[in-house]
Amino acid sequence: MASVGAESMSTMPVADRVNFKFFEVAASGAALRVGGRFKEMPGAEQQILTTTDGRDIVIVGQNQSFHAPGFVEVIGTKVGDAQLNGVGLVPLGEDVDVELWDKAVHMTHLPQLRAMFQPVV
Repeated sequence: MASVGAESMSTMPVADRVNFKFFEVAASGAALRVGGRFKEMPGAEQQILTTTDGRDIVIVGQNQSFHAPGFVEVIGTKVGDAQLNGVGLVPLGEDVDVELWDKAVHMTHLPQLRAMFQPVV
């Protein structure tokens, strides 16, 4: 499966890669990238992404094809305590080491390393 919403993602600022811990403290309206897996809920109106640290985020937005099997990264803006307005989705397949991904996200937020992961503007 190919990425969804590449055109919309290109108009956004560089999104910060987060898990739920960092999602919680991000400001409303912040551009974020969240990795995880969609919960399989046939017939449900909501898309729920289980993040790499095991919490759930509701993905809202206009795109009806916003679902993919396996591990995905959803790009969008934070619109609520546990809601992301998704504008893009990158499917990464089944063979993603979720624990390693989560540790990498933590590492990008360490004060000693944070400057290395900030976009150069």
